[in-house]
Amino acid sequence: MRKLILFFSVVIAGLFLTSCLEAGDSNFSGQRQLFYITQLEGTQVAHNGDFVMTSNEIKSKDPDRWYLITWSWSTENGMVSTNVHNAITPEIEQIPLGVYSQQEAPQETMTPVLNFNMVGGLPIVGSFGDFLIVQYVWNKKEGEKVQAKLYNETTQPDATDTYILELRLEKSGTSTETSGKNVDGFAAFDVSSLRSLVNFNGQDFKDIQLKFNYYKENAGQPTSVTQPVRIYKN
Repeated sequence: MRKLILFFSVVIAGLFLTSCLEAGDSNFSGQRQLFYITQLEGTQVAHNGDFVMTSNEIKSKDPDRWYLITWSWSTENGMVSTNVHNAITPEIEQIPLGVYSQQEAPQETMTPVLNFNMVGGLPIVGSFGDFLIVQYVWNKKEGEKVQAKLYNETTQPDATDTYILELRLEKSGTSTETSGKNVDGFAAFDVSSLRSLVNFNGQDFKDIQLKFNYYKENAGQPTSVTQPVRIYKN
């Protein structure tokens, strides 16, 4: 089971890159770090809010999506300021899309969630696709897969600025074994419509709390995790 990845680790990597360049070092790398691939000034790039990176593989991926990228780079490859060109990117894994619905969660039998965390430090903002990224652990049997879904009702009051989200894993496929193994997965949710529930009071952004409910195996009551997130008005 891989360690839960925080968005701040990506930003720190970018700061480390800049400081090392000033110190004269010439080789840099990162393992499975979060980047958003999109178009920037006519070129498809991966960026994380701190530095921009390009490679032939990055240019061939679907734009406006989040990825886990393993990369390396040398000053011989060329850069402008903090923009890295011609990086070596042997692994680029697209984070699957989850489904976000502003409605009550279904009550049917649920696939247990063994562990859960929201990727922290990532704002809900248009320049990053209005995505919320979560990581979860579940017990997978060969032949099965799941899709992550988030539900919340539009009738929630905003007096406390806390919004309750219900996580469900929708299983599909037919298992070909009796026992499975615990695996972790990511999901990226487009939660741009969450803005309609937030009162910005004339400000450009607001800091809110997201309370995630999910069900563990043999647990009658949901387990809850509350995490802060900044959401921008536009």
